[in-house]
Amino acid sequence: MFKESKSRSTRKSITWRIIAFLNSWFILMVGLTKIPFWNALIMNLTGILFFYIHERIWNKISYGKYDTDIT
Repeated sequence: MFKESKSRSTRKSITWRIIAFLNSWFILMVGLTKIPFWNALIMNLTGILFFYIHERIWNKISYGKYDTDIT
């Protein structure tokens, strides 16, 4: 098991907000449909996918992780 440092959590939060902002901006600028509900649904589904990918990438980065199972 590991814990995260505050700087790791901060960097993860910032990178996620940038990705989420760009996802929202792109969906809204392109306007994939003329119905706001469908654009919102698409935005949320792509957001889930991007969040999953973001977390998987951060799990491979050792920066700011420290072990809690020190015996």
